[in-house]
Amino acid sequence: MRNLICDFGVPGSTKNAHGFASHEILPHSNNWRINAPRRSMLSLSGFQTLRSLRHRNFRLMVIGALLSNAGDFMQNVAQSWLVWHLTRSAFLLGVVGFFDSIPRLLLGALGGAITDRFDRRRLLILTQVLGMIQAFIYWLAVYFDFILYWHILVFACILGVVNTLNQTARQSLVNSLVPREDLSNAIALHASVFNLSRVLGPSVGGLVIATLGIAGCFFLNALSFLALILTLILMELPAWDGSSRRAGLWNEIAEGYRYLRSNSQMFAIVMLSYVVASIGAPYATFVPVFATNILHVGPLGFGLLMSAPGIGAIAAGLWLASLSNLQPNPFWVCALVLGYGIFLGLFAISNFFILSLVLLVSIGFCFIAFRASINTSLQSQTPPHLLGRVLSFFFMDRGLWSIGGLLLGGSASIIGIQWTVQVAAMMCAFAAAIVLFIFSRDRIRAA
Repeated sequence: MRNLICDFGVPGSTKNAHGFASHEILPHSNNWRINAPRRSMLSLSGFQTLRSLRHRNFRLMVIGALLSNAGDFMQNVAQSWLVWHLTRSAFLLGVVGFFDSIPRLLLGALGGAITDRFDRRRLLILTQVLGMIQAFIYWLAVYFDFILYWHILVFACILGVVNTLNQTARQSLVNSLVPREDLSNAIALHASVFNLSRVLGPSVGGLVIATLGIAGCFFLNALSFLALILTLILMELPAWDGSSRRAGLWNEIAEGYRYLRSNSQMFAIVMLSYVVASIGAPYATFVPVFATNILHVGPLGFGLLMSAPGIGAIAAGLWLASLSNLQPNPFWVCALVLGYGIFLGLFAISNFFILSLVLLVSIGFCFIAFRASINTSLQSQTPPHLLGRVLSFFFMDRGLWSIGGLLLGGSASIIGIQWTVQVAAMMCAFAAAIVLFIFSRDRIRAA
């Protein structure tokens, strides 16, 4: 597959505030390319895959993120199981997803502007403290058995607001923890750690639900926030430079959008991610329905189903990290989305537990490779003072999960969950094929 990877180049480079190389950007260029410096091949491929871990600050981020994210996924499993057994409604499961994701859509761009204004480490510590408070209150409500469905909606919305800032600030901070030549490797490793948590969290969550009950998951998640808070405090970073000129939040948001819009290929790929987020990614909300009504498994099987995409995602992240100077082209991204749609469609019609696990692993591989590729390109091309805003437009696609969750939940109530996910999968594959055709046509004309 190495022939699907191409060099991207931007003329010129400077040093950012952290002493790492950064690129001078041509904002109106539609050539999605970055001239990454060539590195000699390291003698040990394993070291090449993990080379970003040489940097102490990044190691601290990885350790804290692994434990904190595992707690988040453990809570997600417990929440989905709790809602399903309280309501037995696929639509109401979708409503919970709506309340969790809609803040990212409505406040995502604002969160990006805030991230560019303030010290990202302090902002991350603040979001972790707020998330920990929410988790402890959630645990108390479940433990003392006074939890109601509308409480869950409030808790989901609060966490959605916190994560709107948290995700953009965390990804922007990664850019400051490693030198530019290790950036693509760091992003891929960070994605692998996130998805390792996605495996550990649901797996442990299923065991905790089966042994200690749902409340145990919420309590362990509350404790997990301490890990990232501690590692953030231990990082040694230069003082934050907040002296840059400010033009007002809305003008700053518009500046970030204009920068993204000036690159037609990048803008098209971000729009494709919106399509996947709207109609494809929300399938994860309805895994409890597949687990109980179609595959007929209990809490442990449900935990394995929730973990399976994470296994594929870990494999994708490590594979991407092992490639030297990885810079994905738009054709590669479209091919991954096409594969995602095909595997998702096959999962929708599967009635066999093992086959469903294998398909979910494949879905996870395509999904994380697709998103990590876009993330790498955005971070490589965007100047530091615009990074939070540009990334926020990409991460706003998570907010579309809310709308997609409602649509899929409503459709499932009418035609069934299997038909609903089949149609969603075909739409994702069709959208990728259209964008791929347009890129191919433009390449032929340019030649």
